[in-house]
Amino acid sequence: MSLSCLQADHALRYELLGRLRVSRGGVDLTPEQPKLAKLLALLLIRAGETVPGDKLVAELWEQGPPRCAFASLRVYVSQLRKVLINPRGTSPIATTSPGYILDVSGDTTDFQVFETLYTRGRERYCAADFLHSSELLRRALSLWRGPVLEGIQGSLEIESFVAVQEEKRLNCTELSIDSALALGRHHEVIEDLKGLLVQHPLREPFYRQLMVALYRAGRQGDALGTYRNARRVIKEELGVEPGPTLRVAHEAILRADPARLEAAGVIPAMH
Repeated sequence: MSLSCLQADHALRYELLGRLRVSRGGVDLTPEQPKLAKLLALLLIRAGETVPGDKLVAELWEQGPPRCAFASLRVYVSQLRKVLINPRGTSPIATTSPGYILDVSGDTTDFQVFETLYTRGRERYCAADFLHSSELLRRALSLWRGPVLEGIQGSLEIESFVAVQEEKRLNCTELSIDSALALGRHHEVIEDLKGLLVQHPLREPFYRQLMVALYRAGRQGDALGTYRNARRVIKEELGVEPGPTLRVAHEAILRADPARLEAAGVIPAMH
């Protein structure tokens, strides 16, 4: 067996975009004990950085750590090292004053893969290479299996990480749909957008995209109805009118002026 194959067999795969999972060579190594799983999540969130022991204690015991908390933390770290130990007998967790560091070099973390694909997809979109941007962004979104770190008890560090990742997911979704619209795939995104608006009723870009998709599908009345619904929801929930981008898109569709949609940031569909 080649060295590269051996390295691949020994590599760990960490997944946080959904329920926490860790595996090596297809073998599931995910800790079942809640405190161990949470400790792994905390170290992964700050992978490559030293996480102070007192920070870990505060995150693991939010309601107030017991007197033996630091001793318990050392036990948990020892147990986690045994879970992640590779066939050569080494562990990716090192003790470094004033805490611990998780080395993920050579391993795979799904949120870092997502970030790479999302960044590349955004670059291709900005270069008007919509075919490749659509492919890259779809691949990025396919890594998501559910809510970030689903089932892990929240804490300040984890909740902050979850919020950041969820916002990136929504931004990636918006860009993926914009790529599809630029490619003339308006029929394909209508149902997805309706579902997204049920989940995110105050997200104005989704309203804009649904209006454009419906208009291009020959459903001007439905597109205008979408704006009326957006205006009602936003006024009821926030007490304000929709933003200028959404209002410009509404005016363009009302006037049946597709060229004016460009002022709302809509890229003309490829033919």
